[in-house]
Amino acid sequence: MFSVSRREEGERATVIGARIVAAKNAGADSRPFLFRGWHGACSVGLGAEGVCMTSLAKLEHSKKRAGQLALVVGVLLFAGKFSAYALTGSTALFADAMESTVNIIAAGMMVIALALAARPPDEHHPYGHGKVEFFSAGIEGAAIAAAALMILAEGIRDLVQGPALQRLGLGMGILAGCTVANAALGAFLTREGRRTRSMALAADGRHVLTDVWTSAGVIGGLLVVHLTGWVWADPLIAIAVAINVVREGVALLREAYAGLMDHADPETLEFAAEVLRTERRDSWIDVHGLRSWSSGARRHFDLHLTVPRFFDVEHLHRIHDRVETKLFQGDLQGGDVVVHFDPCEVDHCARCSMADCSIREAPFREALPMVREHITRSDELAFVFPAFQGSVAGSKSEEA
Repeated sequence: MFSVSRREEGERATVIGARIVAAKNAGADSRPFLFRGWHGACSVGLGAEGVCMTSLAKLEHSKKRAGQLALVVGVLLFAGKFSAYALTGSTALFADAMESTVNIIAAGMMVIALALAARPPDEHHPYGHGKVEFFSAGIEGAAIAAAALMILAEGIRDLVQGPALQRLGLGMGILAGCTVANAALGAFLTREGRRTRSMALAADGRHVLTDVWTSAGVIGGLLVVHLTGWVWADPLIAIAVAINVVREGVALLREAYAGLMDHADPETLEFAAEVLRTERRDSWIDVHGLRSWSSGARRHFDLHLTVPRFFDVEHLHRIHDRVETKLFQGDLQGGDVVVHFDPCEVDHCARCSMADCSIREAPFREALPMVREHITRSDELAFVFPAFQGSVAGSKSEEA
């Protein structure tokens, strides 16, 4: 692994691209070319005239652009919703406007977080800066909870004092326009968050879409007030909005906590298990201790792989490279892989399918499964050799 700046990466990719084109013009075949940077690997086929230029830089630019868009739109929507509240005096509209202030804070935090997360690993942050995205999501969750308390207090005050409403039709029209714009923004942020695997974008997109449902509820409630004249519905709607906002804030805090605490992601582990199962060679006797965690969009894997004990360092290095390449194939964000190689023991012979093994002491019976439940275990002997666990228990009872 080595580190290069995005500028150096772009310059290097440009040179590589020129060499690819030159090689193709000279009659080179269409074998894939592999370009590695700090972020991982990118394969380019010469026959397709593709050039691995600055894909990662473009991805980071897309994330920053999405964050900046969320900030600008958030400010405009807050101005629209607050003007609707000022015109009508509706507590429900005040609640919706207060939630938009959270959108502004969240978008600002997201822009900062995305700028930090885009930095490559350095001497002080060898695993990158992606964790800041989880921190951003946590701050957003806390801000949402604070806004909910303000909305709740305002709703209770109006229940006690009695609401005074006016020009509801105009207020609902303004809010309807803001809701349509918010829906488009939320869908865009959610889509970009999934595409770039950005926790910050995905969290902000979910929050914006929650805001859309909140606004729809407010419009429905105000329509009831406008048609029936039952003004008490207004503060009750505001209190309902506050409860919904709290729920969303708690969900974001839980997700941020899970990311910061490296909570295991079953989908990522299942993906790794599938890769290892597909790429398995006869010499890959067993895998255990598979773990994965994320630093923003960058993923990290470590695992133990049992191989024949006579393999030399060069052979082990080739296996490591193969595992790393396959885990990050087509992944512009990339990450790190650490494979700890365990030498086989006599007891592994029955599980090893190598036909030309020179040290075999027992015939092959059955290969160990490459499934998530098996390869994520931490105790090798207790799973691979259950009889060993029983013999240990028996010897302990004899000693007692």
